[in-house]
Amino acid sequence: MKRLKFLLLAVLATMATGILAQEQPPNFLVLIGDDMGVETLSSYGVGTPTAVTPNLDRLANEGVRFENFWAEPVCSPTRAAILTGRYAFRNGVPGPLMAFWGRMGVPLPDKPATAHKEALFNSVLGPIEEVGDPMPDDYTPGLLNSELLIPELLKRLPTPYATGAMGKWHLSSPFNENWLDHPNANGFDFYAGTLAGTAYSYFAWPHVENGEVRQETGYVDTTNADNAIRFISEQGDRPWFAWVAFNNPHTHVHLPPTELLHSEARDLDPDAVSPDNTQPYFLAQIEALDTLTGRITASIPEDVLDNTYVIFLGDNGTDRWSDPPAPIDPQRAKMTTYEGGVRVPLIIRGPGIEAGTTIPYMAHVVDLFATILELAAGDNESVVPADRPIDSVSLVPYLHGSADEELREWNYSSVRMGAMRNFRALRNSEYKLIINNGNEELYHIAEDPAELHALDLDNLAESERSHYLALRAQLEALN
Repeated sequence: MKRLKFLLLAVLATMATGILAQEQPPNFLVLIGDDMGVETLSSYGVGTPTAVTPNLDRLANEGVRFENFWAEPVCSPTRAAILTGRYAFRNGVPGPLMAFWGRMGVPLPDKPATAHKEALFNSVLGPIEEVGDPMPDDYTPGLLNSELLIPELLKRLPTPYATGAMGKWHLSSPFNENWLDHPNANGFDFYAGTLAGTAYSYFAWPHVENGEVRQETGYVDTTNADNAIRFISEQGDRPWFAWVAFNNPHTHVHLPPTELLHSEARDLDPDAVSPDNTQPYFLAQIEALDTLTGRITASIPEDVLDNTYVIFLGDNGTDRWSDPPAPIDPQRAKMTTYEGGVRVPLIIRGPGIEAGTTIPYMAHVVDLFATILELAAGDNESVVPADRPIDSVSLVPYLHGSADEELREWNYSSVRMGAMRNFRALRNSEYKLIINNGNEELYHIAEDPAELHALDLDNLAESERSHYLALRAQLEALN
């Protein structure tokens, strides 16, 4: 009898533990690789050669991988779209922000003697210490504080989330209110990282922590990972949202510290990197990002990790200066709305997700907004004010296996960078229309995913013309 009573109590305790685990809001670990198209990861089977990424490969094997996931063509608009759930024509961030290192209030730090050589590509940007100091009138000043971001909304839930952002921010400038504490002013309890689009150097940079600027040396992504581990470890039983935006593998191309490399990349000559020899170093940077991803996830207790959605994505396609792996055309990579500029990895692992799932349907970075809010709150409509237009479509039906069809009618991406470029693209499940500074190109993207054969707009078949006109009308409506 006593044994039966003991067993019954054990069963009830197990059931109670399960109920409590189900009622505990999930955590979110958002990991962003900077300038990574799908061709960089072996799990996508698109490019060659690819980086050595055992941790990201494991994440794909244990989670869901999206095959047709679009970002914006450059960094700032993608970040703004994720955090606001709104396209650039709504959130006011149509292009990349300048760096403004010279206005951060501290002298630029000297690189330590142990720092590896970096290929800086100054010929495009100008002297590295002056990038962004005169800001053209037609560049965006940054994300306005009037926007509502994911961390702000998570803090309004019955069980408020602890929110932390680590790494690259790239959404504020001296022309913003609250420039140096912009992440904190927009919902993040903790911020530590590089406000600019790239670190002054991967080995020495102006580091911002909760609005305070200091000179920092070491390795920027190791610092970003350490701060992420610190933030997560301090949360105890509170649900948390951790935004970890790696600087890698964005230029400056370089060899990371060999402690982060476990492949033959360790044998690369750090002094041999140059504008004509970038690809092996670029892939080594992704390997370093992968090592730090593994370090972060390994630091999270198993029961906490089991209740965490780990979301990995690229913020735009690979930079042409990094020599993207074949078959990507470097002239159709980052900063363009060709597939090489907008098609990026999205891998999600977490509660209720069937391991090894592949989603062939369209999705967009803007959709992470509604997805995260629905996973956290049960829906997103009750969290977002009804009078705020949202472009986000929740991907939860894909994650939990309740959808086997397109949730989106079309995917849209754009970039505007002053007079240099105004690129827009829209695709449905069959066709894709690109308008580059007024020049139109139409592709049968379902049959020509590499965009090798533009259709002759003057001699379209009737079915092709109907798609073309529909896509063109929709693009005009989004202008």
